[in-house]
Amino acid sequence: MSRLVSSRSSSRGPRNPFLLIPTLLSCLAATGCVTQLDLRGTIPPKQQVGFRAAAVKLLINTAFSDEPALRMNAIEALGEVAPVEGLQAIEMNIENEYVGASFAAMMALGAMQNADFIERIRTRAEHQDPNVRIAALFALHRLGDRRRTSELADYLLHHADPRVRANAALAIGRMEERSSLKLLRRALSRERKDLPKLQILEALACLDDKAATDRLMFIGRSAWPDQAALALAFLANAGSHHAEDLFLDRLYTKDQPEVRMQAARGLGRLGYETGLDTALRHLWFKSPKYKSPDDPPQQQIARVRGLAALALEAIGSVEALESLRDAFERKDQSVYVRLTIARAAVRIIDLQRVQTVAADPRVGRRVRKTAAHGIGRHGGRPLQDFCHGLLNPRP
Repeated sequence: MSRLVSSRSSSRGPRNPFLLIPTLLSCLAATGCVTQLDLRGTIPPKQQVGFRAAAVKLLINTAFSDEPALRMNAIEALGEVAPVEGLQAIEMNIENEYVGASFAAMMALGAMQNADFIERIRTRAEHQDPNVRIAALFALHRLGDRRRTSELADYLLHHADPRVRANAALAIGRMEERSSLKLLRRALSRERKDLPKLQILEALACLDDKAATDRLMFIGRSAWPDQAALALAFLANAGSHHAEDLFLDRLYTKDQPEVRMQAARGLGRLGYETGLDTALRHLWFKSPKYKSPDDPPQQQIARVRGLAALALEAIGSVEALESLRDAFERKDQSVYVRLTIARAAVRIIDLQRVQTVAADPRVGRRVRKTAAHGIGRHGGRPLQDFCHGLLNPRP
């Protein structure tokens, strides 16, 4: 789950331009690989409107899916890229019996700072499941009711279940308050389980803790793809400029597509389009490298394609829209991949609309300034707050 302030500048490039060479070589060497330019392409404005509408519709429908994991991911996506259109779907999941859906709904409402349902959230803070209570306490804190925020520290430091401790670290990190540094460092010093430890490291990295960032970077260099990909994902969430060279290096790691996609996403969060062509190629990934009953080929394919779509979302280039639309419309595409494509499409199309506003001399100076600020923060929620406030105002 799943983010933060980054600075975007189209004039910036990678520190080492020679790292661009492996992209060309790998494409030429791959059997049947299309050229990079074949995969780049935007779509006309009218088609963008239709694509965006279809994407939002899919996200809303999936928020009521019978598959719990899909429902949770759709709720999170709506909160991040279409909070106004998705509000009803989000609030209808507050009391969902599936803990993940209820958790995602309240985390989304807290991030959106929507107080319309605060009494229902207070009720959920009494739920028997500690994960539900954590999300409710996060939402209440974000909505201004901080009377019980200290309970999150108890979950982080003392709960027996490592998953609960990890979710407490996630919630505390999402608050983005430097006053949490001491608590998080204390928790890290005593934590022995990998899952909560990594989540604590991410929370600290989001608060610019250099020691935590360095530890994640060390793990990100691991030869074990699962470990490296997870660490790179957390570094990308943190928008850590310290990890720039690591992202560039891991973008060209052979035979580890998950690692490459997380690296491309990390670079995108920093404002680079260096991973655009690599991500576009992996959007059509169909070459799983191993066979395992726990990780069948179709699951590998869906995972890599989904990560490619998330990387393209972070990169934010309109040159990805044609491939995203074509992949979205494939009849054999998994629902999970279509969901990740949908959120990427909404983000990119809204970003282009904001850029158009920012560049239009006919628009007031104050609005252009606000739009430019939104562009600079496109990797996280601030852009969507702007998009749905200016471009989709409440009636």
